Amino acid sequence: MTTQQQLNKELVAELKEIKQELAKYKHSFETEMNIKNYLYFFILTNDLVASLQEFQKKYNNDNGDYYIKSLEYLVRTST
Repeated sequence: MTTQQQLNKELVAELKEIKQELAKYKHSFETEMNIKNYLYFFILTNDLVASLQEFQKKYNNDNGDYYIKSLEYLVRTST
């Protein structure tokens, strides 16, 4: 028979695992956010807003996966 103390230990262990997993997700999110902010800054400081607007018009109705599209583009254009 499982005691309440044993259940509590199991729950604490599970909570520690979930907390570690959450910390990994948070780190990944912050990394991605920083990369996007870096790219936004690049666009703004290199006067590329008009180019971004044209890109948006061209691909506005395209709900594709841009991660996959980026990889496909890199494969297609690499030497």
